Amino acid sequence: MKVLAKGYDAVIFGMAALAAFLMAAMMVVICLDVVLRNLGYQSSAHFFTFTEYALLVIPCLGAPWLVRERGHVYVEILLMYLTPPVRRRVTTAIGVVCIAVCAVLAWYGFGVTFNDFVQNEKDVRSLDMPRWTVVGFIPFSFAMMALEFARFLWRGESFLAPIAATDEP
Repeated sequence: MKVLAKGYDAVIFGMAALAAFLMAAMMVVICLDVVLRNLGYQSSAHFFTFTEYALLVIPCLGAPWLVRERGHVYVEILLMYLTPPVRRRVTTAIGVVCIAVCAVLAWYGFGVTFNDFVQNEKDVRSLDMPRWTVVGFIPFSFAMMALEFARFLWRGESFLAPIAATDEP
């Protein structure tokens, strides 16, 4: 079981590291594109395509890690005025809703990805790619986020940042 947990952790941190790398690579590509254009050269059409794909892939790869690190966005004002027992119940209910929403989006995303694979759909830009490779990150990301929210609930931990997780009203 520990090997499975370490493998899962490696996937989460690997996804986050790849997202960070792609973000840095996207910055370099954009800077290179601007410099080339300002020098009067024609930049590669692949620069734009890479940036478009990276803008989809980066959030998908980084989101499960953000859930794990409690870096996701939430509104704290309601929780501040609840008593600790009510706050725990509301937080648990929110966690269950988060799992359900992520699971539904993963399910439908998998359906889209599978149909794109079966029908051999192509994403035609400066670089032709099978569409399933482009949208396949979406169901994987939402499934991983659902697992991360479930891990918090299973362990009895709050998935919110420490400020809202305290027992002080």
